[in-house]
Amino acid sequence: VLTSRSGMEAEGAAELKAELEGLGVRVTVVACDAADRAALAAVLDAVPGEFPLTAVVHTAGVLDDGVLDALTPGRAAGVLRPKVAAARNLH
Repeated sequence: VLTSRSGMEAEGAAELKAELEGLGVRVTVVACDAADRAALAAVLDAVPGEFPLTAVVHTAGVLDDGVLDALTPGRAAGVLRPKVAAARNLH
């Protein structure tokens, strides 16, 4: 199961899915914001019992370049949410 906020609309998603399927992997691409606890729970609940979840690779990232003095609480929240909230939800 591959997730991103854009699902199959994410740049390169179709190519990655095709490449993995060409290697014999069953792939499901789902649009999901892992920082959204309910949305993530729905994705995890949909994992078939015949293929139990045994590992998670979480590579979230939002870029908001700037110097530390310019970092506002809003900018920090925007950058940290996909990382921290999603990691908490996955835990």
